[in-house]
Amino acid sequence: MTGEVLTVDDVESWTGAPLVLFVGVRTAGSLVHAVFDRWSDVLDRTWVLRGVDLPIDTPPATYRRLLTAMRGNPAVVGAVVTAHKLRLYRACADLFDQRDRLVELTQEINTVAAGSTVACYANDARSLVEILPSLGPIAGRDVVCFGAGGAATALLLALHSDGPRPSRVRFADVDPAALTQLEAMARRIGATPDLVRLTGRADADRLVAELSGPALVVNATGLGKDAPGSPISDQAPLGPATTAWDLNYRGDLTFLRQARDRDAPTVDGWDYFAAGWAAALAALASTEFTPALLARFTAAAEPFRPPTGAALR
Repeated sequence: MTGEVLTVDDVESWTGAPLVLFVGVRTAGSLVHAVFDRWSDVLDRTWVLRGVDLPIDTPPATYRRLLTAMRGNPAVVGAVVTAHKLRLYRACADLFDQRDRLVELTQEINTVAAGSTVACYANDARSLVEILPSLGPIAGRDVVCFGAGGAATALLLALHSDGPRPSRVRFADVDPAALTQLEAMARRIGATPDLVRLTGRADADRLVAELSGPALVVNATGLGKDAPGSPISDQAPLGPATTAWDLNYRGDLTFLRQARDRDAPTVDGWDYFAAGWAAALAALASTEFTPALLARFTAAAEPFRPPTGAALR
């Protein structure tokens, strides 16, 4: 199912059913368009979903126009934001009437609730807290996360929430600026992860080779979805004691194929996808995000779950 895409002008003039926006770069191919009606039913709402596609280099004025259009149209419920979380915050922080604690901490926005007041939320870490237990006990494990962007920030917060902690956490990226930003976030919460600058896949393979005992290796780079490939090479020594978790659920998912070739347990990003939308839509519905609600969202989406490793758009 391909989703419909609106322009900012379309948002301003919308007069149809209560509208939830999906703000990303290429939103039409997401499976959320197939699942959304079921999730709306879970929340007892009659919402419709439409995408708003904005390029990565969208100027601040466009984000401000979008937020103004949402504020001015009572038919707009709010928005779920994917690729523009940091840029939206930087462009529009002064326009929000309410910002939750994690927005202030992360300086990112993934949910905007419109209405008489406009509120914003950063729910990714909350989503990850709910699904981390499904990956097995985290206490005592080594964690390596490839990528130091928004998903890595959420993982850092989730790993340092209340509860058991891993024995060691490393974040690795080719972008020194991303590592610097993640280091600043770590300082704000009193965390001390190891931050590793990568120059290529050989460096990433060496990090995998250094793992001993139970470990979790995470692909938070976007490789395998936003761009083809994987942060590691086919020679990376993954094995049965290392769980490979790709935060993507669609794309070529090369990282998971590499892990299966090495007999490593694999987990795709479907549950993260469902949990992220559950937390965001619960905020728009003024409903508490609970494990029970997440279970209902997951069950509603199950018929649409793609086979792990399938080459999806």
